[in-house]
Amino acid sequence: MRILVIEDEKSLAGFIEQTLRQHGFAASVATTLADARSMLGQPYDAVICDRRLPDGDGLDLVKELRASGNNIPILMLTALGLPKERVTGLEAGADDYLPKPFSLFELLARVKALLRRSGGPAGLTLEAGNVQLDTLHDTVQIAGKAVPLGKREVVLLRHLLQRAGQVVGKDVLEQALYGDTDDKSRTALEVAVHRLRKLLSNHGASLSIVTVRGIGYLLDESSMSEANAG
Repeated sequence: MRILVIEDEKSLAGFIEQTLRQHGFAASVATTLADARSMLGQPYDAVICDRRLPDGDGLDLVKELRASGNNIPILMLTALGLPKERVTGLEAGADDYLPKPFSLFELLARVKALLRRSGGPAGLTLEAGNVQLDTLHDTVQIAGKAVPLGKREVVLLRHLLQRAGQVVGKDVLEQALYGDTDDKSRTALEVAVHRLRKLLSNHGASLSIVTVRGIGYLLDESSMSEANAG
């Protein structure tokens, strides 16, 4: 799922982008309305838009999108949080309104709620082999049965499923799991991969996590099939 973040405060935009990426969204950032208009030539599943931007009011973009028949879910972010200002935003076509300052967890919850209400894009469920991940609810099924996974295992599985059959670099996975915190260690990612690998195996997944030494990991179905056949 692709989210466009339109925010000119670079530090805030970075925090939002990182939070979205850690929860499986492909986030892009535009810092001006001009950039946003250009980027919206590509398909996105939702927009997070500030109001006060260097080249205008974010509501102008909302009105343009609605006038053109574009019903993409839009969450407005703004320091203009008075009730009448929220009403103005909603009447302009925004789907939700989140005043600053706000919690990144609330932002994430509101984005997921918008996607649910809109019926969600085609791809809310990631699937490979007999493994399915509902990216809105962070729930996993293997061979049709619900499997409880911890938060980090879900994040790791999401990133591997998004590029099933392709190598995902260690740096990408470490950033997704730990961001820029001090939780990272030389073996932290390996431990997380080991836990997920064991869970997949114990619950009969048709996928295996292959280690590509010095580079990263990939989800592969053929190696598991060959092992089962043997």
